[in-house]
Amino acid sequence: MKTRSLFLILAAALALATGLGWFLGARSALSTPAADAQGRKILYWYDPMEPGVRFDKPGKSPFMDMELVPFYADEASPAAGPPIVTVRPEIANSLGIRTATVSRARPGGELNAQGYVVADARGVAVLLDVFDRDAAWLKPGIPATVRIAERPGREWRAVVESVTADLDVAARSLKARVRVQQPDRTLEANLLAQVAIRAPAAAPTLVVPREALIRTATRNVVVLALGDGRFQPVDVAAGAESGEFVEIKRGLKEGDRIVVSGQFLIDSEASLRAALTRMETPAAEAGEHRH
Repeated sequence: MKTRSLFLILAAALALATGLGWFLGARSALSTPAADAQGRKILYWYDPMEPGVRFDKPGKSPFMDMELVPFYADEASPAAGPPIVTVRPEIANSLGIRTATVSRARPGGELNAQGYVVADARGVAVLLDVFDRDAAWLKPGIPATVRIAERPGREWRAVVESVTADLDVAARSLKARVRVQQPDRTLEANLLAQVAIRAPAAAPTLVVPREALIRTATRNVVVLALGDGRFQPVDVAAGAESGEFVEIKRGLKEGDRIVVSGQFLIDSEASLRAALTRMETPAAEAGEHRH
């Protein structure tokens, strides 16, 4: 009887010690958030391929053959601006993420377009359809050169006479009229003409590769490379395009590093995080009110 009582007392003491240890450990885990070597607070871990599923500790993803990625508190803070996405080096390599530097350049290049020769009361002109992205700088008075395939070796000096202000929404093009300065008998109406128009010299402006710009129905976005595998989408105001580059009027500064390949996946991840943060904020506020 005494032996059975002693056994029950020891079992109860062991259970109490185990429960106390678990309570203290849980309390410690709750009161001391996880942090990395730099002291950044980690809210949870996740798999980039399944960002909606959260884990309370690091380890191997159950979905993919890769390590879970930490989600930091400063990435979810509305005060920090758009969400910051952290991408591990091996994932960045597999996604083919490439970056470039925002620089200044003079808008330039040459616009080449085809049109038909027409005759009117003022002489001879060429009517052109040009894409709006290539025609932001196009305006009356800019010199042009006209060539005709049926008249090899010949060219005529011309000037842009007019550019329509109304955009053909379906074709995304503008109508331009180029006036030939010195027509002759060989320049007949209805001939197919090739017109070259060189953009005028202008002050240097901020430019990025055209492929870096994400265009949607409501916004233009460029993804900043912040270093240490951290990326952040920012809204920008885009200007004229010239060749492989596009002008940035607002949102970036010279020397910024931007993503030119793989930026769509990063922007999608950031948009998902922003949506999750917006959903969590009312719940957190409701919890505070209940307390």
